[in-house]
Amino acid sequence: MLKARLEHDSVYGRCLATSEPVESGEVVVEELPFAYGPKRDSGIVCLGCYRYLQFGEDGDSLDRCELCDWPICGNCVDDAADHRGECEVFAAARVTFAGNVSEDGVCPQLDCITPLRCYAHLIIARSMSVAAMTATPALDVNRTAVEWSPVYGRYLTASEPVQRGELLIEEQPFALGPKCNGYVLCLSCYRPEVQERCALCGWPLCGPCSDGEEEEENHHLQLECSVLRAARARFYEMPAGSKYWPQLDCIMPLRVLLAKEAQPERWLNEVAPMEHHELERRENADVWHADRVNIAQYLRGPCKLADRFSEELIMQVVGVLEVNAFESRTSQGYPLRCLFPYTGILAHNCVPNTARTIHPSEGYKIRLRAMVDLEEGQQLQHSYTYTLDGTAQRQAHLREGKYFVCSCERCLDASELQTHFSSLKCGQCTEGWLLPKQPTVVESSWSCRSCDYSTSAEDVRQIVCALQAEVNAVQALDMGPKRLEEAERLLRKYKSLLHPSHYIATSLQQLLIEMYGRVQGYEMVQLTDQLLERKAILCRDVLRVLNVFEPGLSRARAMNLYELHVPLVLLAKSGFIANKLTGGELRGQLVDAIDLLKECVEILQHEDQSSQEGILCSVARQALQQLTISVEGLGSELD
Repeated sequence: MLKARLEHDSVYGRCLATSEPVESGEVVVEELPFAYGPKRDSGIVCLGCYRYLQFGEDGDSLDRCELCDWPICGNCVDDAADHRGECEVFAAARVTFAGNVSEDGVCPQLDCITPLRCYAHLIIARSMSVAAMTATPALDVNRTAVEWSPVYGRYLTASEPVQRGELLIEEQPFALGPKCNGYVLCLSCYRPEVQERCALCGWPLCGPCSDGEEEEENHHLQLECSVLRAARARFYEMPAGSKYWPQLDCIMPLRVLLAKEAQPERWLNEVAPMEHHELERRENADVWHADRVNIAQYLRGPCKLADRFSEELIMQVVGVLEVNAFESRTSQGYPLRCLFPYTGILAHNCVPNTARTIHPSEGYKIRLRAMVDLEEGQQLQHSYTYTLDGTAQRQAHLREGKYFVCSCERCLDASELQTHFSSLKCGQCTEGWLLPKQPTVVESSWSCRSCDYSTSAEDVRQIVCALQAEVNAVQALDMGPKRLEEAERLLRKYKSLLHPSHYIATSLQQLLIEMYGRVQGYEMVQLTDQLLERKAILCRDVLRVLNVFEPGLSRARAMNLYELHVPLVLLAKSGFIANKLTGGELRGQLVDAIDLLKECVEILQHEDQSSQEGILCSVARQALQQLTISVEGLGSELD
């Protein structure tokens, strides 16, 4: 019997409140104990019926269990259900009961019984829930198994050996919709800054979507439009100067709630068990209050859904989305969020072994592939943060957005797997690098591995923040020669401050790779051999880092492989024309470029054809065909 609900109070913490009017004398709560046993500081009692037993000073007594030798009276020896759990533990571990008591009659050895029973019941409860939570749903493709551990919770493993590039999972989204803290956008195609409104409910919908020409794919008309129309929930225009409009924050949670009603079994088995970190989210009182007002209270109030969805349920959905949703893009490149209940339980690692692609042309189906060869039973890992951030930045993102501290091999290694991705130049010696003593501890001091110099985490933060601000200013410049030249200037400046592979230096290198060959005055046909070589060096430097952090099938690797092949081809041709290369050397360098393009296509062939990566795959495939024909046409006379 339950006429109460669980609430959270800023003074009392978790507490119970009546869920309906209750008269004096009525039962509010009935509950069976989770576990019970002897109280602390008791004498020697029977572990079945809890009556006091007489033990001699040397521990002699007939009242002992025949299996484990712990205290059980004669009446309970044949039927002591309460004792069975710890009996197996003590018997297996051969832990004997001494039978000693203190001068005041207390037997401290029995203080362990009740906590042990609580823990045993917890394990049983978890095993029962794990059996439900690790049930595998019907997926289009699934070569994985669900496991559970106290550290990771639910996670996925390979159910069989899987080779690099092979498919692990295909899954349709449970729900999809706009990101949180966004601007006004079309609620069907997600095009930003739309002025048009839905003729039925008055909420944002662009002209083509309002016309209903693509009604089968119109997420808004299929989902929340009828709810908003029935409630007459008015959409208010975004005030001038606002960076985002919180009224739209309710849309994605509402779509999840509507999907819950439409697919109750999938909700119960797949979505409800997903982690939502309520206690951790409550600690950020401002954000919790904003979500409660802008989403939960708005849906229950103006949207008139109080009789369908409780505030607790809505806030659970908000947390599930915050912790588990994947960001994707439409065919036109507009961002949105997708919730995949099965793929979303992938464990995190800052060196992932799986890669995901979301296909807008197939209803936003997700495909998960092995980045590297996987063994049967191997944990499947995905990175929920940007792999080209340093450890401090990755940890901050995971701590604030995913509510955990990563303890992967990369995070625990101060050198980040010997890349020195966060290392600073020592200010006291010429050859040393400053590294954190405890990489996952925010306030850990930094020390040089070549001398005794050390500095505080705050000093390092100030240096890094100052440098990052300069980089951000350059990135904000319009695409042009000044932007490129400023990036080169900063890279030269930072040589005396940062390790060459530091993440700030790497970000500048990536920026330069994208600009060389594309900005005015530095277009590909204008690049000298020296600048072509410069671009090739930049590509190799970034790839050297990516080969460690994103081995195998990595989009970032594929993009840089494509970027690298261009200067290699041009340098080979110019070297041959200038008689610096023989025909055989020309062919060899062109074959190297072909190998780069082959791997690029191998990686990107799995992308949605309408995506940026899918388009690049098509371009790379054409370049591969043309270059292969060119090499085949060189003839043996060049040798």
